[in-house]
Amino acid sequence: MGLELKQNELFLKKAYNKALLPCVLSVLSGSINILADGILVGQKLGTNALAAINFSLPVYLVLCIAGSFIVSGTAVRASDAIGKNRSGQAQELYGMAVFWCTAAAVLITVSGLVFLKPLSLALCSDENVRPLVAEYSGVTIAGALPKILIYIPFWFLRLDGRNGQVTLMMLIMGAGNVILDALFLYTFDMGVSGAALASVLATAAACVSGFARLCDKKSGFQFGFRIKAKGAAFSEVARAGSPSAANNLFQTLRVTVINALLLSYCGSETVAAFTAVNCICAFAESVTGGVPQAASAMLGIYSGEHDNESVRLLIKRQLKSGIPWVAAFSAVIISGADLISRAYGLNISLRFAFICLSFGMIPALINCILSGFYNVSGRNIWANFIIFLRVFSASCASLFLLLDFGHSPWLFLFFGEMATLIFWFAATGIFHRQSSRFLLLDTSLEHSGKVINFSVNGDAESICNASGKITDFCADNGMSPKQTMRISLALEEIMTLISVKNKSAAGFDLRVYSLQGVIGIRIRYGGNEFNPLLYADNDEEYLGIRLIEGMCEQTLYQRTFGTNTVQIFVEGGVCA
Repeated sequence: MGLELKQNELFLKKAYNKALLPCVLSVLSGSINILADGILVGQKLGTNALAAINFSLPVYLVLCIAGSFIVSGTAVRASDAIGKNRSGQAQELYGMAVFWCTAAAVLITVSGLVFLKPLSLALCSDENVRPLVAEYSGVTIAGALPKILIYIPFWFLRLDGRNGQVTLMMLIMGAGNVILDALFLYTFDMGVSGAALASVLATAAACVSGFARLCDKKSGFQFGFRIKAKGAAFSEVARAGSPSAANNLFQTLRVTVINALLLSYCGSETVAAFTAVNCICAFAESVTGGVPQAASAMLGIYSGEHDNESVRLLIKRQLKSGIPWVAAFSAVIISGADLISRAYGLNISLRFAFICLSFGMIPALINCILSGFYNVSGRNIWANFIIFLRVFSASCASLFLLLDFGHSPWLFLFFGEMATLIFWFAATGIFHRQSSRFLLLDTSLEHSGKVINFSVNGDAESICNASGKITDFCADNGMSPKQTMRISLALEEIMTLISVKNKSAAGFDLRVYSLQGVIGIRIRYGGNEFNPLLYADNDEEYLGIRLIEGMCEQTLYQRTFGTNTVQIFVEGGVCA
């Protein structure tokens, strides 16, 4: 075809990096929150109170499962809808998330408080600790609404490209919990109910902050309730939300089984050591989980657009960005192994455990990237398959085998992740058919030659060169000289306006396609919010853009994941 146009990752790298640090810090703040909460409660109230909080974990888990299940499902479907230019459906899915989260919270609160006594008995058999379990669980259940609703701004703010607001929200929750813990425990001496209330109020404050940002004038979503979204059945939402819910569920099962195995083979000292190791594993999730979360909104939209080239570049970008984070994190925990061991009052070294964890973080990062992509691209069975293996079955099975053969139990931190990768590699080789080998992408569009992705710098020369070179693609797809001229003009006019009026847009990612009688152009660029179609209405210098709008079937501007998108559609291959 003679085309020299090619997509690079400059635009994607810039857009992704804006989301990376906020996502890592958001996950990290949650881990710090748990660590600080446990230290304050343990030091002030003693082991019974700390045990009561641990026994109450299933109550918190139910809230996490409910929130993550509903919100991740609606958010994934909303990103797919945005990728298909259905912004109205995305708004309806947001309203659906608000309604079902509120309904779930009310149901859990009412039923939990009514059956609090038998619930406490089921959670704890120790008569000395059980009243504390009832006290802590009761306050947590009463505060179910903010604890479930918090997932909505966490997911939808990222979808709206406002990652900094997510970080602020999580910092409010983490810092607020620590401050209120100190106040309620040490100043007012409120006991475990004070610890639970601190968590509820801090979460409520973060929730209010998140919704205030999500519902302001800059937001792409407006607050509302909706039982069901048009064109999105609840079963689709449930499938999309199942990986997040499964991850929370399997994490709890994993800890239970590992504790039992370690206690049986190694004794209580090793179980205590695993408590410290598991806490550091939670910190590691800020890297292995935060890196994929930063790309989730973008991947969901690109998957909805069937933009395979951008998907591949974004997957590679996650690996390039994640590996340095893994190296830095590994260096910190290995060098600080003895300090961490002393902080937990342990008499055994954790260095080898942290070495095993460090080696396992690279395959863990790959597993999380894959499961995150499969989730947002609608391959939920594959996402759940990877989550089940890495979080629960492969980890527990490898630990059992290591213990049974007399090897160090900490090796399971590496072998569990590697076993998951091996199973995934084998499974994709068996089941992929008309798709790419590893990501299972539908490559029929690329093979047809009906679509092209390329990147253009923001300078005038690059814009003119790209506008001229696209004529080869148009000719190869049977477009008339008149149609080719109009597409070339549209690209040049719009990119020139953007580069002149919006200096923060350093470059462009473009996608041009001719499919089923529809010719389309997508121009995506970063920087501040800027709609050239509206701007041109009042600028005589750019009458060409207004002419383009009149010639073509439809023009559309969207602000998604913090970037700008202009789409031009020519129905039937003929301009009006």
